[in-house]
Amino acid sequence: MFDTVGIVEQPPDTPEPVIACCWMGGFPLRVVAHGQVDLDEPVVLASEAEAHPVVLDCTEAARAHGVEPGMLVSRAMGCCATLQALSCDVPRVEAAAERFVARLEAHGAAVQPMEPGRAFFDAAPLERLYGGLPGVFERLLGAFAPGTVRIGAGPNPFVAWVATRHAPAGGWLRVEPGEARRMLARMPLTLLPAGAELLRLLHALGLETLGDVAALEVHHVADRFGANGVRLHALARGEDPSRLEPRVPMEPVTELLAFPEPVANEQTLESATQLLAERLVAHPRCVLHAPRAVVLSCVLATGGAFRSRRVLRTPTVDPRRLALAIRPALAEVPAAVERIELALDGFEPRAADQRSLLGGRGSAMAGGAFGDDALSGIEDERVQRGMRHVQEALGEDALLQVLEVEPWSRVPERHAVLVPRRVGPAEEGIGLDVGRGVWR
Repeated sequence: MFDTVGIVEQPPDTPEPVIACCWMGGFPLRVVAHGQVDLDEPVVLASEAEAHPVVLDCTEAARAHGVEPGMLVSRAMGCCATLQALSCDVPRVEAAAERFVARLEAHGAAVQPMEPGRAFFDAAPLERLYGGLPGVFERLLGAFAPGTVRIGAGPNPFVAWVATRHAPAGGWLRVEPGEARRMLARMPLTLLPAGAELLRLLHALGLETLGDVAALEVHHVADRFGANGVRLHALARGEDPSRLEPRVPMEPVTELLAFPEPVANEQTLESATQLLAERLVAHPRCVLHAPRAVVLSCVLATGGAFRSRRVLRTPTVDPRRLALAIRPALAEVPAAVERIELALDGFEPRAADQRSLLGGRGSAMAGGAFGDDALSGIEDERVQRGMRHVQEALGEDALLQVLEVEPWSRVPERHAVLVPRRVGPAEEGIGLDVGRGVWR
């Protein structure tokens, strides 16, 4: 006789991850300045603070005059007489950042977005689709304007980010796993995700490059800088234990309405939001899911934008409640509106509305006691049989009823309690003897 030998099917070889980073430098400034100013001129992107706006980003021409991010705009104006300041249009930047990520996802990448204009993805699953890593990177670079983005790749996110910073404009750079530490050894300390105070302290200790930090003993670093120092020491050695957490791409649920002329009447805007809400709830996703938040975006006649996100107390697909939730934001719109957009966000599976099994007559009796009298008010015998079947299958504690104990108490746990529901004409009731104040 022959022994039967089981054949174990070997899993297919899983390719080693190749973490890639796609980055567009100065993304918010590029978005806001597009079609308005020339980026070859001294231009700064200012924060939205009305009192003391600061410089968020600036062009190379502005840096040549001594302008740096974090500087007050008033001080930057003193450094350069021809400096142009643009206010940061946050809704416009966020919309452009979403399109940036959507372009990568359209080519099959599972993307983890970071700040606007930077995203990570694993390029290894795309190799067979585009004929190797060079084909992957060239295909993704072709999705953007020439010379605007860079792609860097490495064995982990930190190495990929450093490679991206040194990749040519419109090109890509890959760092092999065995070359990561040697490549990082010559890099400046500013690449570490550390605060300004810690970087000044490292410079004061005579450390200038990542190689200087990697050469230190890890226990010395832990004694001086704690857990944060150990993490930075590992990054300097090319070791990044963090994993990618790609988002799940979902089709946005939005509706747009453009006015023939700018509208500043709040009643007209309310009617527009009501119309958009009715269109939104007709989306196929609203059949099984309900939104947790509603987002209002307006393009203003002054050239700016307004955006407000309102979180709903409970998910709903009722257009009246959606319009009511966003109505207070309409009073905050600072100027006339040329275009209004309404979007739904934070979808959750729709849950059925829970209703009382016994209806209004099955509630707790006067004085907080219940028993056989509560069952006498039930006219439908099928409900009683169903309740008995549930208790026979799952036990007597399967059916519970709310009993008000101390509705006047300030402690929520004392307002009411859950007690077993006794079913059957021959069974003795359980309740609270109000006169004696004890359980029976």
